Amino acid sequence: MTDRNQYVAIASMLVCAISVTIGCGTKPAALPPVAKAEPRDIEVAPKRVAPTKPIELTATTDEFVVKGAKANSDPLEETTPQQVFRPNDARLPHNDQRLADVGIRCFESKRLKLYTDIDPQVAATLPAVIDRAYEALENYFGALPPDRARTEFQMTGYLIGDDALFRDAGLIPGDLPRFEHGRHRRNEFWMREQSYDYYRRHLLIHEATHCFMTIMPDVDAPVWYMEGMAECFGTHRIAQDGTVEFRVMPTSPEKFAGSGRITVIRNDYASGKAKSVTEIMDLRPEEFLKTDQYAWSWGLCTFLDTHPRYRERFRKLGGHLQRNAFATEFNRTFGPDTRYLATEWTLFAQNLQYGYDTTRAAIDFQSGDELSASRPRGEIEIKADRGWQSSSVLMREGDKYLISATGRFELAQDPKPWISEPPGISFRYFGGKPLGLLLGCLRTEAGETGGVEDSMMRIYPIGSGGEFTAPVSGTMYLRINDEWNSLHDNKGSVRVEIRALDP
Repeated sequence: MTDRNQYVAIASMLVCAISVTIGCGTKPAALPPVAKAEPRDIEVAPKRVAPTKPIELTATTDEFVVKGAKANSDPLEETTPQQVFRPNDARLPHNDQRLADVGIRCFESKRLKLYTDIDPQVAATLPAVIDRAYEALENYFGALPPDRARTEFQMTGYLIGDDALFRDAGLIPGDLPRFEHGRHRRNEFWMREQSYDYYRRHLLIHEATHCFMTIMPDVDAPVWYMEGMAECFGTHRIAQDGTVEFRVMPTSPEKFAGSGRITVIRNDYASGKAKSVTEIMDLRPEEFLKTDQYAWSWGLCTFLDTHPRYRERFRKLGGHLQRNAFATEFNRTFGPDTRYLATEWTLFAQNLQYGYDTTRAAIDFQSGDELSASRPRGEIEIKADRGWQSSSVLMREGDKYLISATGRFELAQDPKPWISEPPGISFRYFGGKPLGLLLGCLRTEAGETGGVEDSMMRIYPIGSGGEFTAPVSGTMYLRINDEWNSLHDNKGSVRVEIRALDP
């Protein structure tokens, strides 16, 4: 999946609230409050004036360029700050007793009023999940402004088992577009009953996230971000004590039954249908009639939200959802990392598995230098608990090198430590190679001819070392072969020495 010239093609569009398929689990326990993490106060904000020209994005080799905007200038003119209000609550009241008489019960919490005909014992647990999700949304995006009536923000959800029952009761507006799984409008949403407990909650959180993110006027963030973030928050885990975690990496298909996002990405990659960053950002709302677009949007948002180099600036994008601010801010903050982002996204999509450890897999890119008389060898310590690591040696295509690797390390701790050396262990394999085998790849440098952006996908077994002829020019990167969800319990390192051989 080559993506040398990444660019951001972000359409100005309102969010499409189409949903997805998914679910699992058992009835959750009571939910205690979750810890807050520095919510931002956005109740008072400067009035912003949209640029007179639309902002278009193109790309050069190494950075994003904004068309129609002056370099190093803010196209948004600030004026005197004024009070900002969210729209007043326009939900129509219902006769709860009349609805209960026909089998549609109401379950209410601070943030959700849920009307449903599903099992009451299951339904009663759901509003508390949305209360916890609302706190997480505030922590991430900042608190919503008050409305003019100073009422608490609350959503109404319709969880539908029998479609005809809800239509006869007048709970599905006649002008609401038909939907397969879920649909939202302002602070109301409608969703179908799901087969799995997990996905019922997932879809509930997904639609509630849309309500939160789009309640303010002039939302103009791209569809991949809006749907991807709804999927990120929907991907949750409930601990035994009832604590809810949001934006988690799924750990198994059983615990996240019905989600299938990781499976979709793996299958698409295997069949040659993997999407680059650019292709995801080019997605149009109508394309979200297919489930795979949710998977790729979730994947990109999750990657950027958890990667140690990108996550801080990515999370700040949540404060730039209106007018052209999102496109401008994304371009400004991610433009310089175009090539790094393209490479690491390609590796993420290629290697994604349940429990994938984005933090430990993150690459500290360090371009290498050629070996010379003043520097006849390169030495590097390769840690067993990390992904690809730079050797700081730049190899030239066709040149020969002598590589030697020594050391012992641990690959697991239970039931006892698995001890390995650079050749790996023969009783377990990953990716068709022995677990613990020292692996290498070459990352082509900017300006090199004959190289490709995805050069790090070409992997070479190194083991204890030997003579190595560079197939392309690039910096040598090394890692210990292990599953990408099992790096955390590795210990130790390997000492690698690289020498240039005479022609």
